Amino acid sequence: MRTEGALRRVLRATILGVAMAGSVPLSTARAQAQEGGARDTTREALLSWDADRELLYLDLSFRDVIDQKIQEKLRRGLPTTIVLTATIHRASGGDPLSTTAHTCKVTWHVWEEAYRVELASPGVNQVRWTTTIEGVLRRCAEIRRLLAGDGAQIPRAVQLRVAGKIQVNPIGPELLQKIKRWVMRPASTGTAAPGDALFSTFTGLFLQRVGDAEREVKFVTRPLVPAVFHSRADSQ
Repeated sequence: MRTEGALRRVLRATILGVAMAGSVPLSTARAQAQEGGARDTTREALLSWDADRELLYLDLSFRDVIDQKIQEKLRRGLPTTIVLTATIHRASGGDPLSTTAHTCKVTWHVWEEAYRVELASPGVNQVRWTTTIEGVLRRCAEIRRLLAGDGAQIPRAVQLRVAGKIQVNPIGPELLQKIKRWVMRPASTGTAAPGDALFSTFTGLFLQRVGDAEREVKFVTRPLVPAVFHSRADSQ
């Protein structure tokens, strides 16, 4: 049985890098995935560009990944970690422009009779509580405004694709040492980009089998031109 400290270390080991998309062109990544017998699925998503702050955000839903088997484990109170990792590419292909990730750790607390949901993503660390599986799905599998890049990484008004992976309870002991430097990053540094010293470390892990997971789904999105909004106007 894992201690609470061990669980925290596993969570840290999965934050922002368990399965980053590879530093190979998107078409090559697809071909390699197909060779291994796992074809990427196409998933709907939304990209939005904050013109005032020059930040790119990703919206994505993957409730279907949390199937009945996983939901039953949640009902039985078993700790569950859900990890989304992704890279942003030009729709035409090429190396990744930026990376992002979202981690959700769910723990049932008997005395409170509620689920404790720990959320981690670039610049965000939150704890939420819910008494229902529906609440868990809404918090863990409906991603809203996930920071996915900035103006130094993402070109304006071009079609983009997202390539990513969703894992349930990933385990990768080899990853722990490689990820420690990442979790010490200040939140203000945002997402990893090609100029980042850690970028090649994480992108190189995307197509590697760094550990088993209860469930794993790879996906790509159709070509998307980000919708533009003005956060300063929204706040007025």
